[in-house]
Amino acid sequence: MKSFRKLALCASVALVTAAAMPYGAAAAQVHQTPRSFFIEAQPLDTALKTFARQSGVQILFSGKDVSGKIARSLKGSFVASTALDRLLANSGLRAISVGPDVIVLRRADVPGPVDISAFTPSQQEAPPVATLPTASQDESQPGSQDIVVTGSLIRQSSTATPLSVIDSSTLQARGITNASDLVRILPANAGSEAQIDQLNQPLTSGTAQFNLRNLGLGSTLVLVNGRRQTLSAVAATDGSTFTDINSIMPLIALQRVEVVKDGAAATYGSDAVAGVVNFITRKSVDRPEISGRMNFMDGAQQYNLEGIAGFKIGQGDLVVAASYYESTRLATNERSFSRARTFGRPAWHSVSSFGQPGSYFVPSQNSFVPDPDCTNAAFPDSYMNSPADSFCRFDFSDFFDLIPKERRAQIFSTFNMPLSDAVTLNLEAGYANTYSVTTSSPSFPILAVTPVVPASHPDNPFGEDVRFRGRLLGSSYGPSIATFNYDTFRFAGGLEGPLGGSWQWATNATYSQQKARYNKPDTIASALNNALNGLGGAGCDPATGTPGVGPCQYYNPFGSATTGTGTANSPELIRSLIGYSDLRGKTSLFTADGVITGNLFDYSGGTIAAAFGVQYRRSTFRHDWGDLVNAGELITLGQAPDFSGDQENISAFGELKVPFGDRVEAQISGRYEKYLHSFGNFSPKIGLLARPIDEVSLRASFGKAFRAPSVYQQVAVQSAQPSVSDGGTFVFVNTQTFGNPNLDPEKSTNYNLGATLRPVRGLELGIDFYSFKYKDLIVKENAQAIINQALADTAGGLTGTEAQSRVVRDINGTLQLVRLSFINASSVKTQGIDVTARYTLDTDIGTFNVNAAWTHISKYDIRLAPGSAVLDGVNSVNFNNLGRSLPRDRVEYGLSWQKDAHRLTVLGHYVCGYDNDRTGITQTRIKSQNTFDVEYSLSLDGLLGLGSTQISVGAVNIFDRDPPLAQLNLGFDPIVHDPRGRVISVGLKQGF
Repeated sequence: MKSFRKLALCASVALVTAAAMPYGAAAAQVHQTPRSFFIEAQPLDTALKTFARQSGVQILFSGKDVSGKIARSLKGSFVASTALDRLLANSGLRAISVGPDVIVLRRADVPGPVDISAFTPSQQEAPPVATLPTASQDESQPGSQDIVVTGSLIRQSSTATPLSVIDSSTLQARGITNASDLVRILPANAGSEAQIDQLNQPLTSGTAQFNLRNLGLGSTLVLVNGRRQTLSAVAATDGSTFTDINSIMPLIALQRVEVVKDGAAATYGSDAVAGVVNFITRKSVDRPEISGRMNFMDGAQQYNLEGIAGFKIGQGDLVVAASYYESTRLATNERSFSRARTFGRPAWHSVSSFGQPGSYFVPSQNSFVPDPDCTNAAFPDSYMNSPADSFCRFDFSDFFDLIPKERRAQIFSTFNMPLSDAVTLNLEAGYANTYSVTTSSPSFPILAVTPVVPASHPDNPFGEDVRFRGRLLGSSYGPSIATFNYDTFRFAGGLEGPLGGSWQWATNATYSQQKARYNKPDTIASALNNALNGLGGAGCDPATGTPGVGPCQYYNPFGSATTGTGTANSPELIRSLIGYSDLRGKTSLFTADGVITGNLFDYSGGTIAAAFGVQYRRSTFRHDWGDLVNAGELITLGQAPDFSGDQENISAFGELKVPFGDRVEAQISGRYEKYLHSFGNFSPKIGLLARPIDEVSLRASFGKAFRAPSVYQQVAVQSAQPSVSDGGTFVFVNTQTFGNPNLDPEKSTNYNLGATLRPVRGLELGIDFYSFKYKDLIVKENAQAIINQALADTAGGLTGTEAQSRVVRDINGTLQLVRLSFINASSVKTQGIDVTARYTLDTDIGTFNVNAAWTHISKYDIRLAPGSAVLDGVNSVNFNNLGRSLPRDRVEYGLSWQKDAHRLTVLGHYVCGYDNDRTGITQTRIKSQNTFDVEYSLSLDGLLGLGSTQISVGAVNIFDRDPPLAQLNLGFDPIVHDPRGRVISVGLKQGF
């Protein structure tokens, strides 16, 4: 906590200091600030790329317009506009400013204004990067420009890869202040764990990740400025490992996010099975900015403060950004849908037959009997389904979070500087700390053992030994509290420069790591058994003590401990019965690579460009559990040994861009990746882009990709407690999953067919058909399927079957443990379409922009094992298989209006209805939902006597719609829907 507060204080001081620094009277645009330039005489296209890096200006141009032209040498300090004029001298090109820090080059003989709607601003970045036409950026228009984006190693090329771009203006219009909110923008993303769910996702609180095409949390590769980031130091309940996007950077440092929506292993290697998400940062900032936003909702508040400043150090540009985020807790008892009593405490909600007071198996009656005080008014959350019910049940739905209490501080910095006329240095450093506090039921059901209350216990009303079914603490103790603390570091650096002619070289090295500390309370098995026999308490020695005498105490599990009719349990005794998970996790990633790019040769069809490179990676993953978890002493959290492991690989890769005249070009790439002491894999990809007419471009791509088994899946032993149905009764069960060092890599084959059309000025339409065939998926076996098979075997009169041997029950038949493994078993085949549309209209009353993005999933076929039946995962929660919730249709759409200083944005979010395949429920349909957001901003210059001031107000889910009812543990589906209701936001952004 001290380190967290120090970081927040240092970040605040840095921002205030930066804001107070004097600046000249230059205009706010970057290209009006003098900068140092060192550009040798060389081909104009290469000189312009160097100009973009050294100026921080986004410059858009056509490869055809600059082909064959030579720029003269440029050395000295200039404003960017003067420097560019000198580079363009005698080129026949003119520079047109189309926005802050954005310049388009046009031929001087081409009249008329630039249609900026044809462009998405981009800026030169460290490799591997390239140019790419998308639904919002394409070369089918006359004069359309090449820009630098993710998806290729070759600069100044076009590819057929489908891409989405989320720029900073989109984040601002949507009021996004947390990276976890990014997953909701993309309809192509499904199944992320971006919201808290302590019942089904207990180990990932405070983190978030992308899950493109719902192919798994680890199947989307995350990059920062084209370079990899370490995995999170925690794993999802299904064993997935992922990159935590919450810990990457303050969003004010973000220029844009580029999302490649097909396999990209040929370019980036393992993990890019479903696609790539590249966070691209701002490389220069002329004047400091500070922004703040407050979100208010019924029951909670969220606050975000961030700032950014740029400094000139010698000939280099230093950018420093920092942010602080805080959220108060939104408890489940603040929303009616997340309270079991709203629905009459049905079995599918957050209720349990392991209560406190509990139930007891009485041998003389050969049945369970509820505690005599079960329905006493002292226990408002205890109940029986009927007077004849054998169990005293517990409603724990009021004790969980919909939003956790959370704080996050981040700082991120970049530095770019020419070291000489030919070599440019780029550096990055980042740190993030997330501290999350989550709540859950006062104590957890006693699953791993079946404690016996002896007849000699002074409070035992049954007069004989009975077996206790329940939990240590009831509602009077309030919720239990778990803490998550993540520290994430990142350091990266690179050098680049010309090799000669059109060829350039670049080298990069990156080190990143995350440390996680997870502490959750649970009952200590041996301490509980001792206390039930009168040998409890911190001062009691079970070997020498006398039951109930001196420091040795009885734990009273009966309701009489609370009602006053029996022995009360002292706070000291309760503390001695509780231990903690005490997990210390750490992951790290080191990468080093080198890339060369340039033109191979000219032929009648054009210039063939190429890129070649090599890369080395080493990743580590370690979990150190507390002694109680190592020994299996915690009754619910189970047993897990410490583990550590590492992976090393080397790879060689290449890419060709082959034009066939002005209208058609192909991209061919391949990568061979060798894991040391293990397998090797080659991933090819080919793409084709055609522009039959100026208004239409067609694209197609085909590729193969793979994902190596993670260190976690090979060496970990994971304990988890999923909710299952045991013969119609919903319970939580301990599972233990063993890593497998002999796992094969997952492999996929994917193709994409798409088109972009611009039939009239301002209108842009895009459509892509995608298909993924994903095999040898590494999955954790499904506990429900094994339980069902064991029950079926028993009902069929079988004994000793494999399923039965993996299900452990106590003497009463109560589930205690299911043993699982990570295996290569499943396959997924998914297909669908992405449709986008955008229309911009300039009028006398302002500029209107209409946009929509629709993803329709036509197929998601799951095969759980070779030869098994195919399961249809489309439009399903996929509770009983490896998939995650997957509605067939998602649509993001909106309308914006802007005139002078005013901007108004209205956004819509549609999710279709889908099926709930959970066993034992009464309502199997989850209804569709349509919600709307509104954001208004007003920009004022000189309001505070400083720079530009922007004031914004908005509302998320303005009509305050509850998520549709889903018969899951908390009454809604946290994978798909937002439980917050209406969120009112107020924001202020101040420039200096």
